Amino acid sequence: MRESKNCEEVAQVNPDFMGFIWAKKSPRYVGEDYVIPATIPNHIQKVGVFVNEKVDKIIELSKSAGFTWVQLHGEEGDDEIDTLHKAGLKVIKALSVATRADVDEVNKFVNLPDYFLFDTKKGKEVGGTGERFDWNILENYKLNVPLILAGGLDENNLQEALTISKKYPIEVLDFNSKLELSPGVKIVSKVSRVSEKLK
Repeated sequence: MRESKNCEEVAQVNPDFMGFIWAKKSPRYVGEDYVIPATIPNHIQKVGVFVNEKVDKIIELSKSAGFTWVQLHGEEGDDEIDTLHKAGLKVIKALSVATRADVDEVNKFVNLPDYFLFDTKKGKEVGGTGERFDWNILENYKLNVPLILAGGLDENNLQEALTISKKYPIEVLDFNSKLELSPGVKIVSKVSRVSEKLK
């Protein structure tokens, strides 16, 4: 999300979370001085998304930009999660997965985030591929931390995602590129249809 009007229109659909990307290499980068529109209701959780950003900078931006959740998409680990928690922020640790071995690596975390987000591994890309991974590898997940499922979710595979969410500890579905007109701009009608199916 980025444009104020689009944010406000999507907010009317009442998603649980809205993400704002502070990764400069992303086509969805909001910009250094971006402030999340105050018109977005408080019950919608605002998430700042980062890739290998310094923790002090994230904490500083959380205060100036207006988010209370942080999504980490880089090499961040236990130390960064611990520091962000101590600063009063909620943490989503995003991980790119393709195999059961990738999921096994997640089980080694010590300082646990509030959610793990599983996205599709594709080369050096850290999310935003618009492709889905083999959801059966979730059988290897052993931690008692709820999951956010990402990677190629759209209206066509929504029902399958809901079914798999009953089998694994998936609490949130992350829709992104498949509901976009262009990077960072959501098609509100598609968001609305997905929202209706989730009720």
